[in-house]
Amino acid sequence: SATLERAAHYVDAGADGIFVPGAAEPAVLREFTAAIERPVNVLAIPGLSLAELAGLGVRRVSTGSLPYRAAIHAAAQTAVAVRDATEIPAAAAYPDMQARLLRYASQKLSG
Repeated sequence: SATLERAAHYVDAGADGIFVPGAAEPAVLREFTAAIERPVNVLAIPGLSLAELAGLGVRRVSTGSLPYRAAIHAAAQTAVAVRDATEIPAAAAYPDMQARLLRYASQKLSG
């Protein structure tokens, strides 16, 4: 396939991993991971867990723009709910967010 040919060129040029963002079918992923001589990275695939992707030979899973798009969607839903005086979407409590940020900061400082 053209994808495998392109991946081989990248490997020959010294790539230490191959990103195949459009691949989502398990059989295709299994074929790619078996044929490509470097770790294969894909975008997160709805319906396939990290363990399932690992079982197919995938070594890295990226979220791409998903967190950004989800955040923008949530912000827009919240703005519309406030405007229309409807139920505001669920959100983490402020103290929980502060605790999460503090945990993250302490891990960065200790690690």
